Amino acid sequence: MSTLTENQKAYIVKLLAAYETPSAVAVRFREELGVEVDRSQVIRYDSTKPCFEAGERWRSVFEAARKAYLETIETIPIAHKAYRLNELQRNYDKAQATGNVVLANATLRQAAEEADGVVERQQRPGWNRELDEMSSDERRIAATELIRKALESKGLTLTPRNTVEA
Repeated sequence: MSTLTENQKAYIVKLLAAYETPSAVAVRFREELGVEVDRSQVIRYDSTKPCFEAGERWRSVFEAARKAYLETIETIPIAHKAYRLNELQRNYDKAQATGNVVLANATLRQAAEEADGVVERQQRPGWNRELDEMSSDERRIAATELIRKALESKGLTLTPRNTVEA
């Protein structure tokens, strides 16, 4: 196990507070600092884990870093609806300019989902909206019943072996 400096310990705690995995922290340590640390050594600095052994000082550092990390979401542009819609508008404009109708339509759908939260399913002729809420077994039974009724209207019957008799 490596002996860590206070700065290295703080770095570990801040990465863990930002939801990095112990394995990812070990890799970053090796790549960025040239220091080999074991995953089990890293996990001791995660105050959310039962194997936390770093002490109250690092627990308070972890909690402060986690709180700061969670509050930074407000500074990330993609976390804001207006930003996402503006980006979708740019994508739509590019798709239209290049004649990519499929991408343009997909972008429109995504923008509608973003703006409304949900896109209504397109109403298909003869589609029963109640089918959307049914389980696959319930849909199969309902479909069988529809077929039976359709066959009866033509004077035919559905037999147990799924064959049609006149």
